Amino acid sequence: MSRRLAKGFTLLEVLVALAIFAIVAAVVLTAAGRSVNNAARLETLTLAGWIADNRMTELQLQQPAPSIGREDTELEFGGRQWQTLSEVETSGTPGLLRIRVWVAAAEARRGASPGSIDERAVTSLTGFVGVEP
Repeated sequence: MSRRLAKGFTLLEVLVALAIFAIVAAVVLTAAGRSVNNAARLETLTLAGWIADNRMTELQLQQPAPSIGREDTELEFGGRQWQTLSEVETSGTPGLLRIRVWVAAAEARRGASPGSIDERAVTSLTGFVGVEP
C-alpha cells in the first residue's frame, strides 16, 4: 500500500504566510494614516483659504477704502478658532493699495510658543484695491 499524503499546511508555510500578511497590514495602516493626515491638512488649508478670501473681499469692498496699516482679528469658522492679519500698504502705483492677508489657527492659550500670525500662517493672500488719488 502506498503511503497517504497528509493534506494541509506545514508550520513553515503558515509562518511565511503570517509574515507576508503582517508586512501587507503594516503598509496598509501606514498608507491609511497618511491619508487621514493629508485629509486633515487639506481641510485646514481649505478653511484658511476661504477665510483669507472672505477677508480680502471685505477689505476690497470697504467704503471708504481701508487705511494703511495692520489689523489683527480673531474669528470662529468651521468649528475652529482662527486669527487673521491684514496689512494695507501703498503699491508704488498711484491710486492702488496692496492688501496682504495671513490666516493662522488660533494659538492655544497655555503651553504654546508665541509667534506672530504671519510666521504661523497656514495661508496668505495678496490683492489690490483702487483708491482715488
